[in-house]
Amino acid sequence: MSQPIAINSTNTSPGSIQPIKVKIRYTMSIDSTGWLRVKLEPSGESGYVCEFVKVTIAEEGERTLFLILEGTNKGRVASLSKDNAAKCLVTATRESGAKLVAKTIGRKVLVSKPRGGESNNQLIAMLSFDGKRATISLDSDIDFRESNRASPNFGKISHSKPLPKGVYRILAPQNPKSDKYTGFYVTAPGGHPDLKYHTVWFPIEYAPTLNSNFVHVGNLSEGCVTIYELSMWNALYAYLIKNRLDQEGKYVGTVTIE
Repeated sequence: MSQPIAINSTNTSPGSIQPIKVKIRYTMSIDSTGWLRVKLEPSGESGYVCEFVKVTIAEEGERTLFLILEGTNKGRVASLSKDNAAKCLVTATRESGAKLVAKTIGRKVLVSKPRGGESNNQLIAMLSFDGKRATISLDSDIDFRESNRASPNFGKISHSKPLPKGVYRILAPQNPKSDKYTGFYVTAPGGHPDLKYHTVWFPIEYAPTLNSNFVHVGNLSEGCVTIYELSMWNALYAYLIKNRLDQEGKYVGTVTIE
């Protein structure tokens, strides 16, 4: 399907337009990954959307066609099987913006059991959100290879550093991160078997690093807001993903680093 989906339909009278009712729905993952894999039309390639992305239902049949209204695939037509569409394109209400506050405590060497006993000089902070608290790391004081292809330092070795204190907007997730970065936190000794949604990383808007900092789960931080307390990630994910700060659905909320 190469033509855009129309949300108005002309009637039989020349020059007149008769509005039709559009079905607005929101995406939900079919499993605990937090991602919904869809078929992008007309190419047939696979695409991913996170949860609570707004879509418009266009055509319902054996495959349900819908227009993605937000995110990386905004403006693309996609499809799901009829059964999956019934489960994953749902009526929902989003909240109006998550608020995270990270109070910096200081440096402390911590040993990570899931990382095989690795120790790092963590910049510890306490994150408050939705009436809950979680221990996080703002920096692990390590060398790392820059993986952001948009960065002029791509492929080069840099030393990690925390974000400056301030208020930052958190973007909606864009694409799944590789399971190799976080999957072992579920299966390794000392990990958290009930950990879900760990390939969902929320970019933090910060121009100097080209949005390379994220809110994510793990015991290693290259300057991200990293949820060190693995058992608290599921709750934080659930809070962030159901929020959108703006009408365009670009941001889920803010994080204040103190």
